Amino acid sequence: MATDRKKGHFTFRTAAVLLMASAAWELLSITSEVPLFGEIRGGISAGISHLVYAALFLGLGIGLWSARRWGYTLVFVTTALYTLDKLQLILDRMALETFIKARMSGFESQLQSQGIDETLITQAIVLMAVVVVLCWWGFALYTWWRRDYFKDNG
Repeated sequence: MATDRKKGHFTFRTAAVLLMASAAWELLSITSEVPLFGEIRGGISAGISHLVYAALFLGLGIGLWSARRWGYTLVFVTTALYTLDKLQLILDRMALETFIKARMSGFESQLQSQGIDETLITQAIVLMAVVVVLCWWGFALYTWWRRDYFKDNG
């Protein structure tokens, strides 16, 4: 049985589901601290950050699922904002180290016994951030490549 689906249908629908799950995770994490503008922030600042990402991910999920033109545009807006967010994290070593120290508090002896120091953890987090940003840009490039998928919808 032949289908008349546009190329990219499965990929964009799968991404939509995963982005909606990410939106739910952001809402569940709403009280978690975030590294933001050179400091580790909690409270209202962290809540707003989580809400912004939840709204972006939910909107992107809906836009991709329904193949809307605004969903196409939102891919690039979200990619740019996510890139800026991760850049400010990896470029501000003091905030990154403070964030890591806060997360590792109480586990110092276990980490030392395994030969894991703060430098290794910092390098791993920076590498992870770079890889995730590259994945976002890869998805944005794929979206641009499959832009015909979004042409017929408002």
